[in-house]
Order: sequence, then structure tokens, then C-alpha cells
Amino acid sequence: MNEVKSITEYYFYAEAIDSGNIKLAKEEIIHIFKVLRIKSKTRIILTDGLCKIAHATIYNISANSISFMDIEVFKEMPLSYSLTVGIAPTKNINRFEWFIEKATEIGITKIQPIITEHSERKHIRMDRLEKVALSAMKQSKKAWKPEIMPLMDLKEYVVKVVDCNKYMAYLGEKSPNLAKLKGEFKDSIVLIGPEGGFSSEEFEYAKSNGFQSVSLGKSRLRTETAGIVATQIISMQYDED
Repeated sequence: MNEVKSITEYYFYAEAIDSGNIKLAKEEIIHIFKVLRIKSKTRIILTDGLCKIAHATIYNISANSISFMDIEVFKEMPLSYSLTVGIAPTKNINRFEWFIEKATEIGITKIQPIITEHSERKHIRMDRLEKVALSAMKQSKKAWKPEIMPLMDLKEYVVKVVDCNKYMAYLGEKSPNLAKLKGEFKDSIVLIGPEGGFSSEEFEYAKSNGFQSVSLGKSRLRTETAGIVATQIISMQYDED
């Protein structure tokens, strides 16, 4: 019997993990078998994106299926904070995908695409955005994939938000820097507008629903950059690890 070889530089995605079985999507089987050419008797690491991790040895492998043996299942702690970024998708979808990729790498709980008065894009492909987040999760060796929500109108969204730190990156007035704030909750929502920013009416509406205007620094940032800056600030404030 050949000696078991371990591959730890990759995380693989499993649709379901338990101590007796691991279920892989067809795309992941193809990636393991045809792209990486991983053989049987190889021990790999898998995650379901819901904080569950498995160390398992490939028993049989083909282009259509992979079976495992010696499965060890672990549970990782989720983020020590909860962060939702409500953000207007950019006209150039590649920039929005870049935001999703980098926010996933840093650590984010939920991404809420929003439609605003100045929105440049009012349609998104959820399947494509899910693939971006999934790839970023695996690349950064995380066991948690952020939830990407369906596109929603800003005003419809803000009225549904309860019991969290509510922030809106707004350019229309002098505001405290987000980095200098730490709210009473470990759950935070930061709203990021499109290139034209939020309108004064949108700001007043968000404000009437408990949102506080914040600054992300002296520079005028692109939408996707602002989203990343906000994600990093919250991560540094609340992630004790």
C-alpha cells in the first residue's frame, strides 16, 4: 500500500460534510481530478463554508466521483464579529467581484447588494458572485463563506435592519472616521454608495432609521475600495485573533 501523502496548501469545497460521508460538487471533482491531478491515498482538507472542516484521505478518484476514508471532522469558530456591507454594485462588474473576493479574504459575514438613486447597475448574476466568494474562501483557507444576498432597494433594506451598529459612508457632511468608532454591538452594517454617492434624501431616510454618517478617510474612494476599507476597519476593531 502506498504511503499517504498530505496536501495542505489547498482548501476544497464540500457541499456536505459529516464523519461518514463527504459530498462534492461536479466542478470540484473535476478540479481535483483533472486540473490538480490529485491521486488516491492523498489526504486533503475540505470545508463546507459553514465553519465545518474535514481532513480526509481520498480512497477512489475518477472524473465522476471521489470517495474518502479516515474522515476527521472539526468545527472552527466563526468570526468574532458580524459584518454586513450593503453596497451598490459597480457598473464594471469586475470591480464588484474584486470587492467580494477581497472582503471574503479579510472576513465578512454578509454582502447585501443595494439599489440606490445613483446606482450604475441594477442587475447582478448571483451564481457568478457565489463562485467568486467560494474561490476566495478556499484561496484564503477560510472555513466561512459570506452570504451574498439578492439585490434590494436601499430604502426597503434600511427599515429591516435591527439591533446593530448602523453606519453609512456619506460624503454630504463632516462625519467621524469609522476607525474611531466602536459601537455597543458586535454586529455592524456599513452602507457604501455608488460612484455618485448617496443622495441627501437617502441619507436622511437612513438617518431616520438609526444609521450614522461616517467617513472612511480623507481620500475620495471608489465604491469597491470604500467597501474594502470599511471591511478592514471593522475586522481590526472586532477580530481579537
